[in-house]
Amino acid sequence: MKNIIFYTILFIFFTLVATAQVGISSDNSSPDAAAMLDVKSTVKGVLTPRMTFVQRNAISNPSEGLIVFCTNCNTDGSGLISIYQGGKWRTIALDCLVPGSSSEGSHIQTNGQIIWNWNPAPIATGYKWSATNNYAGATDMGVITTKTETGLTPGLSYTRYVWAYNACGNSDPTILTGQALSCGNSFTKNHTVGTVAPVSKTVTYGTVTNIPGETSKCWITRNLGATQQANTVSDATEASAGWYWQFNRKQGYQNTGGTSVTPSWTITSISETSDWLTVYDPCNIELGSAWRIPTYTEWYNVDNTGGGQTGMAHGPQDYKCTLPVSSAAAMVR
Repeated sequence: MKNIIFYTILFIFFTLVATAQVGISSDNSSPDAAAMLDVKSTVKGVLTPRMTFVQRNAISNPSEGLIVFCTNCNTDGSGLISIYQGGKWRTIALDCLVPGSSSEGSHIQTNGQIIWNWNPAPIATGYKWSATNNYAGATDMGVITTKTETGLTPGLSYTRYVWAYNACGNSDPTILTGQALSCGNSFTKNHTVGTVAPVSKTVTYGTVTNIPGETSKCWITRNLGATQQANTVSDATEASAGWYWQFNRKQGYQNTGGTSVTPSWTITSISETSDWLTVYDPCNIELGSAWRIPTYTEWYNVDNTGGGQTGMAHGPQDYKCTLPVSSAAAMVR
């Protein structure tokens, strides 16, 4: 029996010498070809020698690259990893990393209720949610990335805040926006004259979805400022055509007859190649952050899918479609 033990130990010794590598793992995998020592685990770590500042400095003739964990080498008396390099003991700062902000998810919006969703943030151990930008008073959601909020006023837009956190701290808030409205229902907006609305008025907007070309989007059924859908292709009344905008500008204009508008515009030429920017988007500003002007691609898809009877109206034959828009709602000066 003693001979067997001796030969077994001798065999292990010669195996390590022959391979010149050591692998320690629970799956018996081979060590990485570039490593002399390869330790694999998903439940445990590696402990280097731990010692005080005095003990570390007492090491005789430390070799270049020697690593220890100094238990009191930080300026506040806490521990740091120490590496001997260039004749000196140097330390590696142990930063405590705070998670970045989550990205906004897709919310489920119905009359009087919004199910808020956000995406997981790397290295976060939990999240806080609030109706106000106040981390201290926010609701701790744990690891859950969704929050159902009921009792909301149908049609109103809401803004909420989410923070990712871990033991090191919290992220900047992620701003969530949504509207407590099921597409297909109407909502009322009180427009106030200013840098966007040209006049003050109250408008009830209908909404519609399943428009060919962009079936997943929710659309208002009339122009901003229009109190009704256009009845004819040439109906240029404010009730049907609504207000006018110059491309990528937030100020709206009321047609007061012919080519006259209120307020008077001073820009006579615009040459830009982009979608409407959010900061200048009158839909976003007037109706709430859940709304925006469609992109060029979205307009193109709707305008060119299914023909006039099922797509967006733009001619006399098209006024039985779901989303009629007056061709008179354009003005050139």
